Amino acid sequence: MRKETFRMILGYVIGGSVFLLLIPRGLFLASRAFDPVVGIFLIPLPWLRLAVAIVSLLIGLAFAFWSGVIQNEIGKGGPLEVAGIEVSPKTQNLVVCGPYRFTRNPMLFGTCVFYFAVAVYLNSIVALGIVILFMAFMLLLVKLTEEPRLLREFGDEYAQYRRSTSMFVPWPHKGGAGDGA
Repeated sequence: MRKETFRMILGYVIGGSVFLLLIPRGLFLASRAFDPVVGIFLIPLPWLRLAVAIVSLLIGLAFAFWSGVIQNEIGKGGPLEVAGIEVSPKTQNLVVCGPYRFTRNPMLFGTCVFYFAVAVYLNSIVALGIVILFMAFMLLLVKLTEEPRLLREFGDEYAQYRRSTSMFVPWPHKGGAGDGA
């Protein structure tokens, strides 16, 4: 049990460091290097830019952290698997409640909204472009790797959940898996 707890903590420390520090720092550096060359900025009104950034930041963090907690409590595992190597123990139960009721990938949704908030705060078209590329890459990765794995591990239960729940953008649940949750 101690080894699993250590792996779970390690997964969240590594993931949190990359999510909250490394990638935002990269967006900052890219925006400072390339935005002056591009000369296009997102929102000229500082108060509006700050408001959009704060609202987006809160939505993104709420989805990211809420999904991590639910995944740990209900799924009995963590979110971090890199190149097929589990840094934290893989989830053991299919999670279809909490934020997973509205999107199959609430952690990714929250992450992308958080990075959108960073790009808006930086007023950076370059950072926004990077966020869009990141989102497209991650959605493709989820489609090609995570979804087939979940179908293998959870079969019809996941297939029904996939039919009734949006892949990325949170929408009201269409019925089916997890209706009582």
